[in-house]
Amino acid sequence: MIDFKKIEESERNFKEELDTFRKQYSQEKEDHRNVREWQKTVGAILVERGRVLLIKRVHEPFRGTWTLPGGHINEGEKDVVAIKREVKEETGLDFQPEYFGSYEEAFEEMGYFAYFSVFYGDFEGEIHKKKLDEGEVADIAWYRPDELADIKIGYEHRKIIEEYFNSQ
Repeated sequence: MIDFKKIEESERNFKEELDTFRKQYSQEKEDHRNVREWQKTVGAILVERGRVLLIKRVHEPFRGTWTLPGGHINEGEKDVVAIKREVKEETGLDFQPEYFGSYEEAFEEMGYFAYFSVFYGDFEGEIHKKKLDEGEVADIAWYRPDELADIKIGYEHRKIIEEYFNSQ
């Protein structure tokens, strides 16, 4: 004999569980909207005579610190194209990138989250001061690895630079 009361009770329980799940899922989606989306960024390790090229940032985050040249990837842009563009804009150099590695840069207290693709490679040209004049970059300088301990380096770039030199 079929117990219809038991079936109805099961269906009620199922509906309650489903409603609870929907509410939780909806709340989780709400919570994720408050978190800043992860950005895609690129950086370049340019080395000449054992020295790495760094730029001093004008803008937040990490204003006033030294970082690898680079920046954001535009929508629809390939990371290789982005790093060539960023190096050219910030330094004036023509860069032939080779992939080094990818990193997650999460600074929750600043609301900054990025996937950072790093490249190294050959370059040519002369460093220009155009971006210095435009207020985009405060300074450009070459540093030996042993000089890096004495300067403020932004993001996770110190670790990345050390990894690069340790891999050579």
